Amino acid sequence: MGNPQSNMANLWNTPGDTMSLGCHSCPDRAHCGGQTQSGGFDCLEHCCQRPESCNIVCPNSSAYVDRYREIRGFALDIPVARKVDLPRLPSFVPLIYHGSARNDVLSVPAAALKLYRFARRNGDCPFASREAVDKEFKLGGQARIILSGVAEDDEVERWWDLEMRGRVQAIKNLRRVGVSMVTTPNCSVIANRPRHDDMHSLKRIGQMFHEFVSEGVPAALHVNGRAERDFVRWAEFIVKHPEVTHIAYEFTTGTAHLQRMIQHCDWLCLLARSVGRRLGLVVRGGSRILPALGRSFDVTLVGASAFSMAVKRHRAELQPGGGIKGVSNPLPEGHPIDALLASNVNAFNHWIENLSDEFAIAA
Repeated sequence: MGNPQSNMANLWNTPGDTMSLGCHSCPDRAHCGGQTQSGGFDCLEHCCQRPESCNIVCPNSSAYVDRYREIRGFALDIPVARKVDLPRLPSFVPLIYHGSARNDVLSVPAAALKLYRFARRNGDCPFASREAVDKEFKLGGQARIILSGVAEDDEVERWWDLEMRGRVQAIKNLRRVGVSMVTTPNCSVIANRPRHDDMHSLKRIGQMFHEFVSEGVPAALHVNGRAERDFVRWAEFIVKHPEVTHIAYEFTTGTAHLQRMIQHCDWLCLLARSVGRRLGLVVRGGSRILPALGRSFDVTLVGASAFSMAVKRHRAELQPGGGIKGVSNPLPEGHPIDALLASNVNAFNHWIENLSDEFAIAA
């Protein structure tokens, strides 16, 4: 069957590649930009040919009209919302999954939690107050809470399935429990699907961003994309929307491949130049390109490694070459990991500070 990563790489959209023949007459080309010739005659080459059972946003699917109507078309024609101010974020924010194996409060200026822990399937919030959040994750009341919308598709889709009324109520709950900021859900863009599915995802991201800020919760717009045209469209959107002060991106899945990481970094920097104002960038993964991103954005890395290393009883240690790795640090059975977690967070802070110095030198 071959290497799946290699097969997917054949579908990567790369500047300068020849456009597929079928794209030239496509009515959605203005939004899509066209796919590269390696993808076939047009993006419908990726149709599964099962119209009755398919839920992908594909013109051949029986569900296509309903999926198109739910977002009112592919244009990013979303109303401007009131700007919500946000204090400057630290360079590193640890992602905390739970409070198990800990006795003490983690003292940090900001902590990241998963957005989807804050809404049940019916939209209700499982936390009655900020105090309940602090108890669950063992955080101090001074820590700003950043909710990360990066997740597997099933969690992202559950948030969308709340529908607008349910999402708005869930967002009100976030404000009630003292959430400082959210990165919008990262609806997927996937190379081996019709581009209509990508454009549907982009519109949903923009709509959900609008819902957050309209309800007074600061948000970072997750500018997902897999072609240059996607980033151009996001730049045009941001120019028209001064309430966008931060964007978000992740380099932990398809864009974790170095070649693709560099290309997406270039597209993000193109976006920054086109927007013409300095934006914050909340990023997951991509440590190898953080210095390059730091020339164009005020970068905040949200990382789970400090926490996951502590859970595995590993200590984060800075390396002579500038990297960081986990070293085995066994603890007695039942011994809490508080000190190890605090040490790991401190190590990642120092690591990011060194990278920040690289930002300044490069600039």
